Amino acid sequence: MAAQNTAARPTVIFDLGGVLVSVDFERACARLEAAGAAPAAVILETIASGEDKLAFDTGRLSPQEFAARFCAAIGVRLPYAEFANIWCDIFAEQHEVTNLLDEIAGKADLVLLSNTDPLHLAYVRSRYGFLAKFGQLVLSYEVGHAKPARQIYERAIGLCAAGSRMIYFDDIPGYVAAARACGLPAEQFVDAARLRRDLQRVGAA
Repeated sequence: MAAQNTAARPTVIFDLGGVLVSVDFERACARLEAAGAAPAAVILETIASGEDKLAFDTGRLSPQEFAARFCAAIGVRLPYAEFANIWCDIFAEQHEVTNLLDEIAGKADLVLLSNTDPLHLAYVRSRYGFLAKFGQLVLSYEVGHAKPARQIYERAIGLCAAGSRMIYFDDIPGYVAAARACGLPAEQFVDAARLRRDLQRVGAA
């Protein structure tokens, strides 16, 4: 009788923004400026460097608290629902990647690893079906740490089956380097063709 193959399935870990969805914060900034806020360039800098956004991404501010603080910082008064709509209207599905998920899931376990907030995650989940294909989600606002912190990568590694081959895809080179430093094999996402080649190396495509 032939020996049963007990090798663990590979684990493929995906970033969300910049890989599975494109992100256009400039669109939100333009809408906020039109609503009476600071110039769009100032708003974008506030997003990029603001401590409030990091606190929101790591679960230390509620959506309502973040909205109030952020609107105050950029000099605009908006109803919470209107702000939430603008804040979330920044995504577009990257179909050349998400169309591969069913094929990958047939050969590997899927994990999502993302710096995100509850508003963005709920928005993506409500509009796109691909999140249902992921068996595990490692979300910064739930785990209390954001990339490039070591703890968030370690959480993702801990979800992988013992002995499984792992690969993580992120569009930001610094986050790729941080993952590798934690022992998580990682590649920068560039396009779907390169993604497929990288997946083939771990038997997931």
